[in-house]
Amino acid sequence: MLRPTFKEGQILGAADLNAQVEYERKGSVFHERTEHLWGVAQGLTLDTTQQKTTDPTKPPTKYVDVTLAPGRAVDRLGRSILVTEGIPLDPDMFTQQIASPTDGVLYPVFVQAIEVARTGETQPGKCSVSLETRVEESLQIAFGSPGEEITVLDQAAVPVSEGFGTPALSDKVLVGWVKFNTTIKKFDSVATESSTTRIRYVGVVASDVVAGGGVLTLHTRPEGARFAVAITENSLTGKCTLEFGKQDGNGPVVPVLTVDEKGNIEYKGTLTPAPLSKTLAESGVISDGIKVPLPPEVDEDKVNQGTIRLHAHLTPIPQAPKNVLIGGALILAYPLVTRCVVDIAGDRVVHCQVRWYDPANPTTKFVDLPGLCSYTVFATGK
Repeated sequence: MLRPTFKEGQILGAADLNAQVEYERKGSVFHERTEHLWGVAQGLTLDTTQQKTTDPTKPPTKYVDVTLAPGRAVDRLGRSILVTEGIPLDPDMFTQQIASPTDGVLYPVFVQAIEVARTGETQPGKCSVSLETRVEESLQIAFGSPGEEITVLDQAAVPVSEGFGTPALSDKVLVGWVKFNTTIKKFDSVATESSTTRIRYVGVVASDVVAGGGVLTLHTRPEGARFAVAITENSLTGKCTLEFGKQDGNGPVVPVLTVDEKGNIEYKGTLTPAPLSKTLAESGVISDGIKVPLPPEVDEDKVNQGTIRLHAHLTPIPQAPKNVLIGGALILAYPLVTRCVVDIAGDRVVHCQVRWYDPANPTTKFVDLPGLCSYTVFATGK
């Protein structure tokens, strides 16, 4: 860009001063277009005041007076749109721009930058000379047809190669939606989003964001109760945490998800889908009254804490008939497994009983003895 310079004794012409103004303007618009995303920067909400019709011949009907609140926006050309005082929305202007409105339909509301030439002060040494030596960077409010906001929001910023760019009717910024009552010709309500679209707010174009004080925070809203993501580094301990949660004003973030500098994760809700668990197994032969052993690498404390879950399967080992001492005499007895269980979530002790009975008198001549079984225990968890 060409930057003007000035020398002592130089006579300044209009071109010199305009070159200085142009240099400053290009610096501003190029900054907005290359380092920021265009949209609403602050305010520009559609505020409402509840009203009722006062026609004595008809029942009162509710409607709202709508005012565009003070604020600032930047359009895709990098032009600043500034509203310093509330601007009432005129229903008559709405009907002039929307020929046949429909009840219950959302109509987008835009602000658009315009330039208005103004007459400057009388020049020194000249009488009654009126020249347009000022340009007011003003704005106008525009109403659009339903869905028009989608085309507006899809526009990209003007490239630097086009300089200031060429303003078009589509160079406007969405600030909300209104519904219109065609019977009383008043606004019915306002909205901040439609079923498919939201207001576009300014953003930052950057590949690296640095926090000077060791705390970097992203907020969903500029103030009040909002959600936040905070990266906090402790310069004394060298530790760092990433937290996501709710924040009220400047209070601390109440985290529902925390990640520390070692990658440890704590969360309040549920993880979907659940992570795959590590599974370990142990098997063998065990007898009645013996505690089922844990698989290798399984910590007893984690089992007690519930971090690791155990699952077990027992199978009685078949035995052949044999001589068993029953009632003081050796009798060829047959085996019958009466119990083979384990409380895997409790003491993990196996209870395996075999009833050896005389086939000639099975209900009167028998003895219960400890039995053997094969076991398989699975441990799942982290």
